[in-house]
This record gives sequence, C-alpha cells and structure tokens, in this order.
Amino acid sequence: MSNSGKYRLLAVDIDGTLLNRGMLDEADVSALHAAARAGIIVCLCTGRSWPEAKHIWEQLNLPAPHAPVICAGGALVAEPDTGRTLYSRAFTRHDAQELAEQMLQMGYPVMALVDAWREGFDYFLLGKYEDNPIYQRFITAVQRRIRRVDRLDRDDYPRPLRLSLLEEPGKGRPIVEELKEHFGNRIVVQDIYLSHREVDIVEAFSAGTDKFTALVYLAQGFHISPHEFAAIGDDNNDLVMLQKSGLSGTPIDAPEQLKQSADIILPPRGKNPVATFVEHILKNNT
Repeated sequence: MSNSGKYRLLAVDIDGTLLNRGMLDEADVSALHAAARAGIIVCLCTGRSWPEAKHIWEQLNLPAPHAPVICAGGALVAEPDTGRTLYSRAFTRHDAQELAEQMLQMGYPVMALVDAWREGFDYFLLGKYEDNPIYQRFITAVQRRIRRVDRLDRDDYPRPLRLSLLEEPGKGRPIVEELKEHFGNRIVVQDIYLSHREVDIVEAFSAGTDKFTALVYLAQGFHISPHEFAAIGDDNNDLVMLQKSGLSGTPIDAPEQLKQSADIILPPRGKNPVATFVEHILKNNT
C-alpha cells in the first residue's frame, strides 16, 4: 500500500531480513542509524521473544529515544531499555490446552511461550523431546528457561502467548494446513523457516495476533498513522504488516505471497535489503 507522504516509522523484521544467517551487516546497521538521525522511529518487529532479541537490539546501538520492540510475532511489545512488557496477547487456557493436545497427537512436543518479564521463565514444554534431534539442537542453541508440564489449563499457570512445534525445513506447511482445518479462525497459525537454525517452526497464536496490530498499538504513543509506516520483512509472519503499512518491501527471494503484497522488491537476503529499503525511504522523505 504505497503513498506519497513521508514515512515516520520504520518496522524491521530481524531473522532473514536484518540478519543474514544470524549475523548483522554493517551496511544495514549504518542505514538504520541514518534513518534514526533523520527522525524516523526505528522499530524491530520479530518472531523472537524479547530475551531472544535483546542482544540484537543491543548490537544495533540505536540512538535514544528507543522505540519499543515487537516480539513473538506481535504477541508482545517490550520496552527495550527495561525489558518491561507493555502489551501482550495470550491464548485462553482452554484454547491453549486444546491446541497443545492436537499438536501432541500429531507427534510433536509443544513449546509454549510465556511472558518472561512477568513470569521469570520462557517456555512451558509439553511432551518428550529427548529423542528428537531437531528439538535437542534447537533447545540447546536458544538456551532458554524451560518448565516441563503436562497441561496448560491450570489456573495457576500463566496463559501462553504462542504455541510452536519444530520440523525439518520444508515440512511445516502441511502441519499449518491441518491445524487451520481443525481450529479455523480461532487461531493464527503459520510456518517460518529459520535459516540460521535450519528448522521450520510452526507457530500458533490467539486470533487477531500479528505484527501490524502490535505496530498500531505502539504507534499510538508517537501519534503515527499506519499510512506513515514503512515495513520490511521476508517471511509469513510479516505478511499482514506488509499488506497494511504505507510502504512495504521484501527481498526478491521471499515467499511469493510477500512479493505479491510488497510495494518494493529488494535485493535478496544477505545482500543488504534493509540498507536498500532505507535508502528509498530517505529519498522519498526529502
């Protein structure tokens, strides 16, 4: 959704867009600093939780004042200077339990993300993962605080923000379709490929959860409207954000539905799509 006005908020996906196989590129970092110096609010919008995204935000070292960070695909907004949660969208306990049971019946251990700032840990884990090398590698790599449980619907448990499962690359889509058929519009479910982990993650959220909705919440504090958003992303959890922002960009090697929705097709992942996008914004804003 392109417009001819100035863009005041830059929403940047992390994995696959800003990061190339887990690494920052100096050209992209410099571009984000240039955007901030030009008065544009730079907002990271990621599928990661805040504890998983914090070190990326710190490496960017963006000038203050700092925008909140959209985490967990829009299920949580964190204040980066303090780690405090400003906004969250959680499952009902009933829906979380029903979805977890379905995933377990399909043969997958379930990782249920909670608000780490409030709860002091990161995930509930249901099911046995020790004999699954995909889960073993992932859990070892992310080094998060995990609690093993049998159920999610106890009244004394925090309500999960996201339920996810892991599969080999390219095998997530059939799982998404099966879950959509079972739950319909009661949930948002999508598959994401993490290149630096070489794994497909199937993620499910409460209905209405996405990065764009969280952006609208965040932007209210800056008196910025959606037509003033410029958003860049490369995977399925970025689609709504790209469709509804004033300007959108995606790498040329992103999924087809993102390329069909984006205003600008950018260089491929790993070839500085963020720097190219920022250059376009700064020219447009002059």
